[in-house]
Amino acid sequence: MKQNIKNVIAIGVTLSVMNSSIVPVFAAEFTGSLNVLQQTQSYNNSGENISIGQDVQDTRNKKVLKLDDAIEAAINNSDKLVLKSKEIKMYEDKMELQEKNNDFYEAINQKVYDYPYDKLELQEKQTKQSEEFMKDKITSDITNKYNDIVLKEIDIDKSKRNLELKNKDLNFMKGKLSLGMATPNQLNDAQIEIKSLQDEITAKENSLSNNKDYFEVLTNLDVTNTYELDRSIDYTKLKIDGSVDEYIDDKIDKYFKYDTEILKLTKDYMKDLKDDGIKDIMDEEPEKMPDKSSCTTINDDGSYTFDSGSYALNLIDYQQKQQKYLTKLNSYESYLDGKYSTNEAQVKLDDTKKNLKNGLKESYSTLFDLENKIDTLKEQVNSTNTKLRFAKAQVDMGLMLENDYDKQVLASEDLDNSLRKLVYTHNNLRDSIEKPWILGN
Repeated sequence: MKQNIKNVIAIGVTLSVMNSSIVPVFAAEFTGSLNVLQQTQSYNNSGENISIGQDVQDTRNKKVLKLDDAIEAAINNSDKLVLKSKEIKMYEDKMELQEKNNDFYEAINQKVYDYPYDKLELQEKQTKQSEEFMKDKITSDITNKYNDIVLKEIDIDKSKRNLELKNKDLNFMKGKLSLGMATPNQLNDAQIEIKSLQDEITAKENSLSNNKDYFEVLTNLDVTNTYELDRSIDYTKLKIDGSVDEYIDDKIDKYFKYDTEILKLTKDYMKDLKDDGIKDIMDEEPEKMPDKSSCTTINDDGSYTFDSGSYALNLIDYQQKQQKYLTKLNSYESYLDGKYSTNEAQVKLDDTKKNLKNGLKESYSTLFDLENKIDTLKEQVNSTNTKLRFAKAQVDMGLMLENDYDKQVLASEDLDNSLRKLVYTHNNLRDSIEKPWILGN
């Protein structure tokens, strides 16, 4: 049940992160433009799918690593999945052991309950399910790390091209300084700005290097020297047949399928114990210590003979009855604890389901809003493309400097990145609705 609580917390954290990621994207009102020379995008007439791809990657003869291949590599490289397979084997071995225990108790005419074996069987199935859930979790984690690397690479590329433009401006300013059209102070400010940008690029490159190193640890793939990441994006809206409530209920039922079944099995077991009179021990009295006089006889001469052998047998019988009585008391205590724990688990499970459903419904509302924003942003992209084509025509006619046009192109990529980040956020949130178990630890 602790895991269930963590899942609810994870939902809340995820929603908070999603919302915080959305606000900065739209705060700037997309004053930038999309670089039509370096950016290609396509989507069908219904707007259900969009692919964004950048063609300005420095391949250096690297192989392109697709996201699906990275995910497969991470799954194959996961020690947690190996351990999960061993956990499944453990439950299989425990089931065999339980069968032996059942055979033993049947041989001594003791009642055998189905509960221990049935619970192990459900735990084995639950572990197999959690293995699949873990694969989904790895898929989500690698996707996020993959996308984060792509975003940082694009950001660094943009910063480096910005640095080139700043250096061109600096050289131009030096010429103006020699003509008395600029001041030394302006030149100094420009040099400071360039130094700051250089330091910023260095920090970003160090962060990117760390991300790539950790990505290699997870996937065993070198994305620094051997592979480059694919910058295209697949964007698909979430379509739900039927009501949102029914869709979410189905996901939650799948998520907690075996928690629910184990809880029901435990309740049935508690009922069986009650029906078998486990509480009858409260009406019984503990066995009394055997009286030595019962093992003593009076001889003809008036002396007494104590039958130590009979007394020893009476003591053994007494101790056995005492032990049996204590065992029943302990069993009844365990029954009371188990009954309360079962009731507590039911309340927590119901509460977790309600909280999770509420979180998923909020996520769906956020997702719907994101899809509307993406549609709006695509229209802004088309508008920006038109403006850039006009600006390029001005350059061709000599009405605009090439350097000024390059600055417009660079600024336009803010819009590109906004769209890319928004799609990443959308896809991540969509996946959490389709597979809520990826939010768990």
